[in-house]
Amino acid sequence: MKFARIVALVLVVMLSAVLLLPLKSCSGNLSMLFSSLFPNTKTVANAKPVPAFRAESFRDSAAVRFLIVGDWGTGASFQKRVAEQMCAKAGVEKPGFILSTGDNIYNNGVTSIDDPQWKTKFEDIYSCQELALPWYAILGNHDHRGSIQAQIDYQKKNPRWNMPDRYFQFTSKATDGTDIDFFALDTDPLNRKDTAFASQQNIWLRNALATSKARWKIVVGHHMIRSHGGYGDQEYMIRWIKPILDEFKVDLYINGHDHDLQYLKAPEDHFYCLISGGGGGARDTGFGANTIFASTNGGFHYIAVTRSRIYVEFVDIGGKTTFATSITKTLQ
Repeated sequence: MKFARIVALVLVVMLSAVLLLPLKSCSGNLSMLFSSLFPNTKTVANAKPVPAFRAESFRDSAAVRFLIVGDWGTGASFQKRVAEQMCAKAGVEKPGFILSTGDNIYNNGVTSIDDPQWKTKFEDIYSCQELALPWYAILGNHDHRGSIQAQIDYQKKNPRWNMPDRYFQFTSKATDGTDIDFFALDTDPLNRKDTAFASQQNIWLRNALATSKARWKIVVGHHMIRSHGGYGDQEYMIRWIKPILDEFKVDLYINGHDHDLQYLKAPEDHFYCLISGGGGGARDTGFGANTIFASTNGGFHYIAVTRSRIYVEFVDIGGKTTFATSITKTLQ
């Protein structure tokens, strides 16, 4: 009886919304009403119980702290909700920068540094003071549909934006001297079988990793090596990138592309895989043989790096910490 009353009340509210609006706007407003009452939630197949974890704060530590968000540039309410939670987290943990895993502007990238999408899908969305930080961004497949050079050159107009080239390296150092080298890749040409570009980038990556003296090595690309989401493991990434990461003992590979959040470790890999693609939308994902944790329906990651570990925290679209873990390294 109570359920029937609730259903009747919902129908009355919906009917009232339709009757009170101009006829030409009814369909759009009704769609918005349906979306708010019945959100389009996605599922995690074969989900396992969440391992016990403890969320930690590193605000007052020597750690290098940053946020990761990917597949974000839609300008829609989903992106705005994730951005609000990023702002809240940044207000508490005071990260030093933000790392973007690509697909910065949907659906077809940008045409120039003056493209109005920069404002509607980046500047206006991440406008809170807490996110007025350096953004280190890489290219995704949707970015390749527009002007690649415009994404690189945008840093001339907006100093928050950092993309000096299609692939590049940057270093962050903790106050205790612990250094982290980041190696940012353009993985879309690998997907398109551009072997000339892939070979050139691999030479650079191999040389950069060989000369790195950093305690921690993190590689970032848009496409996944491992995934139990919609795309699965990517053979071209396993062929082109994985051997180099194993050879030079990379600690963590970060990517987007799957619109979910995943944390994986294959027994044959030296590195862990972290998928952060929940900044602008969500897709079904799942647990598989290599899954440590997976979630969907939006979110981002908070990372803190100390001399002894990389702390990884999953934060969902509602601001809830759904999982936390650490990659550890023996102190020397």
